[in-house]
Amino acid sequence: MGIASRLACIYALFAALAHWPVPAPAQVASGVLQRFVPTPQCINEAIVGTCMCGYIPCGVRVTEFVPVAFVETTREPGESLVGPVSSSLPPVVGTTSSSLSTTDNTSEAHVWTMPQTALSGANCQACPTVYAMVPAVPSDPSALACGSAASVTQAILGMFNPTGASGAARLVYASERDSFNWRTGCRDLNAASSPLVGQPWNCTGSVNANSINGVADGTCLGAWGALRPRQMRDIGPPPILYSAKTSVRAMSIARDQLGLFPYPVDVLGKLEQLYPSQSMCFQVGQLPLPEFPLGVPPVVTSPDGRYGWVYWRLTTCCKSYAAAMQCMAR
Repeated sequence: MGIASRLACIYALFAALAHWPVPAPAQVASGVLQRFVPTPQCINEAIVGTCMCGYIPCGVRVTEFVPVAFVETTREPGESLVGPVSSSLPPVVGTTSSSLSTTDNTSEAHVWTMPQTALSGANCQACPTVYAMVPAVPSDPSALACGSAASVTQAILGMFNPTGASGAARLVYASERDSFNWRTGCRDLNAASSPLVGQPWNCTGSVNANSINGVADGTCLGAWGALRPRQMRDIGPPPILYSAKTSVRAMSIARDQLGLFPYPVDVLGKLEQLYPSQSMCFQVGQLPLPEFPLGVPPVVTSPDGRYGWVYWRLTTCCKSYAAAMQCMAR
């Protein structure tokens, strides 16, 4: 069999995998997110100024973090923490529990945007999550050899997503529908071969340009290393770090390649572990991770290889003085 024929067979296999079922986002509310309780440490509200109604002060301007996405990494196609787990799906070679190896990690990933109601447990008036949005402009070409980004987008949008339901989580990435690219990093590798692009995942060794206190250009994830190639495989990091980094990669694909994720993905965001247990928030790219005794509550290694993360973004809005004080007094 020639090389062209072998490649055609491989692509046909991944195309078939892309039709496997994934969990329905409408069921998120009854799953792991039901026990999500926003904490003051994650929200981190601060008064930064005065809001004016004409010439009259009418409130205070605050900054605070809001939860905008839930991301999970799982062991097999169709498996989920928040939706139905399909027991009929055969395992895929190379898709194994991220808790079983610290040298060659792989997983599936699902990204949902979180509804505004996710902050209802904070017992205070939260800034609207829409204020944290920045329109996504997909930069990825059709990349037919990797699975067209347009066809992946169409498949994800057609999966259980409720229309007009502001209180429902919305699926914006499912690696099962992007299986060839997710397993190979094909789109990033193709872009890297272009003389106009060069190596888009080279971290120069200086973390400053992409660090927590630096410019969030998306090339490097702080101390976590290179963002690209965005794929499921990552050799070396321990399970918790692998899952956190892979979650960021999945959100980045949903935003930069598919145009479905309306929030920036960079080191200015924060992550919070929600499964297997809820942790304190920490910034993307931060090392060491807040493991015990550095974090209270700490991030922990999952016994079953599945992880769930809440992604937070900073926003600004006006509140009445009473509402701001109520939030800060929690």
